[in-house]
Amino acid sequence: MQKMYSQTKQAFLFSLVFYSLSMVFVLFQSPIAPVMISVSLLLSMIWVVLVMLEIIRSPRIDNLERTGLTVFIIVLNIFAGIIYFALIRRKVTGIS
Repeated sequence: MQKMYSQTKQAFLFSLVFYSLSMVFVLFQSPIAPVMISVSLLLSMIWVVLVMLEIIRSPRIDNLERTGLTVFIIVLNIFAGIIYFALIRRKVTGIS
């Protein structure tokens, strides 16, 4: 669980950085902007899958919380990731 714990956070942070870079490239109308957006979406999908694994494997939350967190992460994506990593993740994983 500890190895997946760090990989999930790394994937989220990479996703956040690539989203920021892609917005800068879009702002400056760079031809590489579509590629950066694609990479951002791919990284976002990876961390969402890793978070779903954390949520599914957690014995610390019940099924209603599990369902709510799943919908929350999928619908709000990057904003939910910020909230998840700042406030919710300790309860789900039990790791400080």
